[in-house]
Amino acid sequence: MKRNQAADERSRSLFINITVVMVFVGLMVAFIVYLNDGSTNLRRIALENLADQFSTSVSNSHWQWQGEGRPQIVMLITYSNKLGKNNTLVETARKPIFMSHLGWPKAEPTSEGCAEIWDMVLNIPMDIDGFKVFAEYYDGLKLTNKALDSVCRYRLSTGPYFEYKVFLGQVLKVKK
Repeated sequence: MKRNQAADERSRSLFINITVVMVFVGLMVAFIVYLNDGSTNLRRIALENLADQFSTSVSNSHWQWQGEGRPQIVMLITYSNKLGKNNTLVETARKPIFMSHLGWPKAEPTSEGCAEIWDMVLNIPMDIDGFKVFAEYYDGLKLTNKALDSVCRYRLSTGPYFEYKVFLGQVLKVKK
């Protein structure tokens, strides 16, 4: 009888150990999935914020272009959101922006040109949370047979992206 009880005890102990390991593995998998989804959302939110900044800078440069009499280059000046000494504005960046005849930031119609527009308009590296942002040019004539539909797409290697319509100055919000 003692042998049967010892065998039953070992079986029950083994079952409890396997159950504990399975619960632990299940919790770890759930935790990993939760963290992985969170980082994707953080990259999407960061890209949405950059799209908003991009749109604001494009709009500001357009109105500055209008106000200065439509020059070929405008100097986009960025200020800190806090006042400096003597309650004066603090300049944080100064960047020349090449403008098209329609009044929107322009560069060569290539992917490298789209990267130049990013640099002129945002003045930050093409990087989000350690992931490279890719700039791609899509010719409107090839897409819809209309040159005005040409776009620069700014995307992460996987997932979300936003687009800038080069000739219309529109920033199309983050997709995917």
